[in-house]
Amino acid sequence: MADRGSLDPNIFRAYDIRGTVGEQITPEVIRLIARGFGTMLAQGKRATVVVGRDLRAAAQELSAAVVGGLRRAGCDVLDIGEAPTPLVYFAIGHWDCDGGVGITASHKPVAFNGLKLRRREYPFYGDDIAALFRFLNAGQFADGNGSYQQRDVYADYFEVCARKFDGDCDLRIYLDLGNGCGVFNAQRLLEMTGCSVDTLYAQPDGSFPNRSPDPMEPGALDTAAAAVASGDYDLGMAIDADGDRLAVLDDHGALVSPDRYVLPMCAHLMAGAPSTFVSEVRCSRTALDFVRQRGGDISLAACGYPFILAEMSRVSAPLGFETTGHIFFDDPDIKFDDAAFCAANLAVALSHQDLTLREMLEQAPRYYTSPEQRLACPDEVKHTVVADVIEVFRPDHEMNTVDGARIEFEGGWGLIRASNTGEELVMRFEARTSEECDAIADQVLAAVADAMAAHGVAMA
Repeated sequence: MADRGSLDPNIFRAYDIRGTVGEQITPEVIRLIARGFGTMLAQGKRATVVVGRDLRAAAQELSAAVVGGLRRAGCDVLDIGEAPTPLVYFAIGHWDCDGGVGITASHKPVAFNGLKLRRREYPFYGDDIAALFRFLNAGQFADGNGSYQQRDVYADYFEVCARKFDGDCDLRIYLDLGNGCGVFNAQRLLEMTGCSVDTLYAQPDGSFPNRSPDPMEPGALDTAAAAVASGDYDLGMAIDADGDRLAVLDDHGALVSPDRYVLPMCAHLMAGAPSTFVSEVRCSRTALDFVRQRGGDISLAACGYPFILAEMSRVSAPLGFETTGHIFFDDPDIKFDDAAFCAANLAVALSHQDLTLREMLEQAPRYYTSPEQRLACPDEVKHTVVADVIEVFRPDHEMNTVDGARIEFEGGWGLIRASNTGEELVMRFEARTSEECDAIADQVLAAVADAMAAHGVAMA
């Protein structure tokens, strides 16, 4: 068992535990964390915990450490083996378990690994992770001998998913699996819808020899895009390394941002009656205008899946989406970000439209959206800088302040927020043209520079 002093506080992040393997992340460290997590889950009672792992080289050894730590805390472990992280979440709910651990670094490079934690069906994040770190340092662990069982989750998962699709979708899909965990479920779910599927990089390989684990990294989908552009495909799709983020290419091979590829699903869900959907403050006006023109609405939450889920519950939304490709459905069984389930639902929704995705977007309100910009700013002043910028624009501009400030301008908006994970300010801008977008950016950045200077920080 690792000494508590060997825990690097930097691996305890906002939404997961993650670091470099062999340095920050070792079997001893993971065993200690798992024992502490198991103790917190059980709270003196017997707890059943699902464990699953991604394909990275260290995942099996780290999984064994998780199992050992949980059992030492008296937890009974159900080990589903190699699986997309969403299937850990599925198993927790389907088997009525007390929590779960996914051994994964999601879409990070191969040098990383870590843990995604759940308490029952709810995210274990933020204050929970901070409390876990404090608990680990206190060292008051349960001492037990929990049971261990390997269990197949796929039969139950595919049986549940098969009931959700009619098999009448006739789209042709080019699916880039990136050698990640999506190889275990994405093609089969798409074929359940009736789609014809051609795959790329469909062999599981945690070294990710062919492209980045993050399909949205620039250049990652060049091969897939070329194949879609040269073939007779309705869509290209790509899954990230642990199977919870979906990237989409239109029939010309152009990458479509998640807040735009959701439009067919929004239209399909509103076929019977208008709905309110949920996104976050980076969402394009393209989606907002598209939905509002059809009588619906999009409620904007703070960035981060816990905030999306909470707002979905509050407004009874059938769909929530992040601009990073995490898509959530109000589904009794798949109520989390499962990229394969999203891919199947997108295919079904598009098959009910008369237009291709590209044609839908050409007819939708069009805006130019800047790339996300990150500006170094110390933790001790970043929130104050955001507050100062809000006061500059508050008298003359509408704004959403659930996460920093999304400041509305004529024909566009500017966003400034403090990063949840680093000493940074995060900004994005949008308008009808790139020139108007630049003009909004200039106004916001000038206010940011003044605010930083007032606190003795130079804008690099």
